[in-house]
Amino acid sequence: MLPDDRSRSHSQGTRDSSAQLQRQPQTYEVIDSAELAKRWSLPESWIREQTRFRAVDPIPCVRAGRYVRFEWESPTLLAWWAKRRTL
Repeated sequence: MLPDDRSRSHSQGTRDSSAQLQRQPQTYEVIDSAELAKRWSLPESWIREQTRFRAVDPIPCVRAGRYVRFEWESPTLLAWWAKRRTL
């Protein structure tokens, strides 16, 4: 590595680590299907059915084994809901 390259990679590393500090992951409230059904005024059975792999366009969710959770107000969940809204 040439001296010029070393200084460039060092300054690049500093820039990368400061960008990582600024880009901290957004956290969302994690809720279960009963809570999502309550908030959307829908039957919990419908919510559960829409999370299944055979659903045409499943609700975005996080799976932990047999447990299904949703990230309330996450961009993916809001986008999914917005596609189904009618005005």
